[in-house]
Amino acid sequence: MCPVCLASAAWMAAAAVSTGGMTALVVRKVVTARAANRIPTNPQSEEETRG
Repeated sequence: MCPVCLASAAWMAAAAVSTGGMTALVVRKVVTARAANRIPTNPQSEEETRG
């Protein structure tokens, strides 16, 4: 392969890896935020919820 082709292939590989890493970070943030919203801030005991 010519040097330009190698450089282009390396550039594309680096871009794919960094894009995958950014996607993983975004997904992690979204999942963490959703999980935090599901946790009740004032949990009730089972006796209070059953009556």
